[in-house]
Order: sequence, then structure tokens, then C-alpha cells
Amino acid sequence: MKALIFSLLCLLMQGAAMAAPVKVGDMAPDFKIMTTDSTVFKLSQWRGKKPVYLVFWNTWCPTCVKKMPVYQNTHTFHGEELAVLLVNTGNDDPFENLKPFAQRHELDLPMAYDFGSTISKRYEVIGTPTAFIIDINGRIQRRNNIPDDIEELIPQWVK
Repeated sequence: MKALIFSLLCLLMQGAAMAAPVKVGDMAPDFKIMTTDSTVFKLSQWRGKKPVYLVFWNTWCPTCVKKMPVYQNTHTFHGEELAVLLVNTGNDDPFENLKPFAQRHELDLPMAYDFGSTISKRYEVIGTPTAFIIDINGRIQRRNNIPDDIEELIPQWVK
């Protein structure tokens, strides 16, 4: 019952309208999503504050699992300069898998579940992982091809 209520709240929050395809250079479509620790992550809250590293993933995706230490390290070592959010697409991946996955992989970074895949569809996520860098002004700077060590790139995303 608790999971059902959580999923309904998340669906209501995610009600993003479908629009034109997103690409590098576009303003990132805003969204609101509840994280697994029950806080609300709103993309536009970071504009003017810090860039966002947005990753769409699934627990069953071997590449995603392999990249988890990279995402965790980015959050741990660069979280002051860069907001990190992992969004599970919900594609054949029940919500109940998230917390055990995070515990098993010793993850303490912000995670959310895309009930109804609303945000994943808006960002045209076809495969996982699909990652975006959204600069401090809310523009998409990268879609995938993000190096594991991004320390030297962060300054260009805060301009």
C-alpha cells in the first residue's frame, strides 16, 4: 500500500507535457520527481546554482551496474559543484528493487523512480544508461559520452 501511494504521488508530480525532442544546446525540460528518501528533486531549482548530472538507468542493466561506482564517486567528490540524480526508468524494473540495489552497491546518492516513464519519455531515453549534463543555466551540454573523470569539465558547465 505504501508503494502504491508513493507511486501515485510521483505520477502526479511528474505530469510533464510531451513536446519536441530534446538535444544538446536545448533548455532541459523541467521536471519534479520524488527521490527514494522522499525529498522532491525539481530540475529548475538548480538553475543559477550548479550543473546537474542526470542519469537514466535500470537495476537489470549490466552497464548501469558497472557505472555505479563512477556515479557514486562523482557525487561524493563533486557533489558540492554538481548535482547528481539517478532516475530509474521503471522499464521492467519494479520500484521495490531500488533500495535493496542501493544497499547492495553501497550507494548514497540521490535516486528516483520514474513511475509511468514520463520523464524518461520526455528525455527520449531508449537504452540505459542514458546520461545528460545540464549546465548551471539549464541547457543540455552533453547527452552520453560523459567521461568517468569529469573534474576538469565542471568549470565550463558553471559559466
